[in-house]
Amino acid sequence: MYQVIVHFSYQNFEQDPVTLIGQILNQWLYNGQVIGREMPITFHQNGFQASVCTPEQESLLPDNNSEEVNEALLQAVENGVNFTGFEIVGRDYQGEETSHNKQPKFQILYTTHLDTCSPLYDGEQFAPIPLYRLKDQALSEALLEWQQNWQACDLLQMKGSVLEESALMQISDNRSELAISGLDLCKQVEEKTQIPTFYYLYRLGTDELEEHNRKCPSCNGEWKLASPLHEIFHFKCDHCRLISNLSWELL
Repeated sequence: MYQVIVHFSYQNFEQDPVTLIGQILNQWLYNGQVIGREMPITFHQNGFQASVCTPEQESLLPDNNSEEVNEALLQAVENGVNFTGFEIVGRDYQGEETSHNKQPKFQILYTTHLDTCSPLYDGEQFAPIPLYRLKDQALSEALLEWQQNWQACDLLQMKGSVLEESALMQISDNRSELAISGLDLCKQVEEKTQIPTFYYLYRLGTDELEEHNRKCPSCNGEWKLASPLHEIFHFKCDHCRLISNLSWELL
């Protein structure tokens, strides 16, 4: 990830420039070109600036724009606000490093309540893939919405005092509404990219024997890996496109 300052000029504007800039920032967010919802806009002597976080140094280049981003930029120009450029402040060493692999062997839909990066991961490097590589902003938005719901459930089951069991079920049961939605998104991503895309099932359990011998919850087939993948995933079903951890309570 990179910390970036984006610059906007304005003249004879007919609408509130902050609103127009906010629309551009939102479309960048939905397209995966910026990460995180905290994007402060400040006024300086010659125009406005916004501080954003991007997956790559080139994330804001026009080649990565969606139609929705271009429409927001055009609407701003028509009302006197111009995106004039951006400057890279530096790499964010607390952020995840973006995958540089354009054709991974497989992908994983994965997140935690602490993550701000893309929920689509390169399965080989276990690094987030910028969503604008999908070239489908509607799909990117759906993935971000799924991520928000998953993170809300994760936070509830980790730190909440109410709805813990319901939240845990949503992220750990492949028959839950959230999992069904996520599995459908995985299918869409796989169709779009032609890359096998797996859905992550969170797991908690205290019975060690049961944990080590559990079957795929979808097909009841063997899915335990000979050795953990990325020190996180101990189970993987290629047929059902499911991937999971050994219970965190046993690690």
